[in-house]
Amino acid sequence: PHLLKMTIFFKNVIILQKRLNMLIKEAQVPFLAKKVAIDLLNSKLVTFPKTIDYAIKEIEEIITDDVLWEREIEDKAKELLAEQEEENEFLFYGVDRREVFKLLKKEIAKEEGFNLRKDERIEDLSSFLVKELWDKELIDYDVRDGKIKNIIYKSIMEFLNRENEAREEVYKKIENYKRPLIPGTEEYELVFQRLYEQELRKRGLI
Repeated sequence: PHLLKMTIFFKNVIILQKRLNMLIKEAQVPFLAKKVAIDLLNSKLVTFPKTIDYAIKEIEEIITDDVLWEREIEDKAKELLAEQEEENEFLFYGVDRREVFKLLKKEIAKEEGFNLRKDERIEDLSSFLVKELWDKELIDYDVRDGKIKNIIYKSIMEFLNRENEAREEVYKKIENYKRPLIPGTEEYELVFQRLYEQELRKRGLI
């Protein structure tokens, strides 16, 4: 009820298909999961009773669930704003739709107990990964849980920061590609993925 009262004053926002507001994107998950597992291995503090591949699969599934939860929140915000726009369009002239969307997303996330603060969210995700990997006997270690959590936290944060650099470099290369590429086409996606993986490798992310 409180949420509906608030949204009556706002208009629908145009949400980019690439979901630029999302902290972690689905396309990143396989690379991120592999990096986390490799960083755990390289720490010399963790062993993998069922091989590292099982751990990577579990990490990927957990992070994917986190990503899909955020997507559901964004979809709810989009739908709610669309309803209010249709009913109260005259109230929304001059409204910054992106800011409205962020505000609504924040309210929905709060109601669902989903943390949107980057540091806190990665902290929660890292703690959950440690618990699940340990409970399912996919990792073993003789140090305190917090030490393993910190390794995962650092790994995720490093990936996100350096992945942004890699993605921006790919966009620049595509802009200067030998022939024009049309976003959304199969050729664009193939070229983007090839260049993207090259940039990730340069930065030691895969």
